Amino acid sequence: MQVLLRSFVPSLAMLLLAASQAEAQGLLIDKSEIRFVSKQMGVNVEGRFRKWKANIVFLPKNLAKSKAEFEIDLGSIDLASDESETEIKSPQWFNTAKFPVAHFASTSIKNLGGDKYEIAGKLTLKGVTKDVVVPIALKTDATGNSVAEGSFPVKRTDYKVGEGIWADTDLVGNDVVVRIRMVLPPLA
Repeated sequence: MQVLLRSFVPSLAMLLLAASQAEAQGLLIDKSEIRFVSKQMGVNVEGRFRKWKANIVFLPKNLAKSKAEFEIDLGSIDLASDESETEIKSPQWFNTAKFPVAHFASTSIKNLGGDKYEIAGKLTLKGVTKDVVVPIALKTDATGNSVAEGSFPVKRTDYKVGEGIWADTDLVGNDVVVRIRMVLPPLA
């Protein structure tokens, strides 16, 4: 039972920003990640996705031409447990046989000032599309790379992740926090 609960975690939030192949500005995949955390019986359960693709164009002086698009391979979920990873792929959870990927596409990027941005977009998971807003903070690391970090909440039941007996949010929390870290080479 604990294994089943643990497997829900990857819910959907985690899907937001990730990539295994990147275009545009050449996202540095080995330094980027999409992680998530949820609660199972009151205890945090963390995970990540191993495979994803991203197409990111970030032009701070021309946000209208900027975009972020991600495709996450749901079968690549990493929960540090083979049993949990098998369960989360089942029809009650991600149903990866029918819905192998999650998709996020930005609809707008807004400058909030102080190197903070807000990315609004559409997240599709398990055939359900919802609006999400991802706040990010941009900084430059010691090597000159641009590092965008942020987190946002997702309600797993909004996306039908954890159906049947698993729809009960007393055992497996409804809130999933997705944490992203995207690293891009220095802006031109």
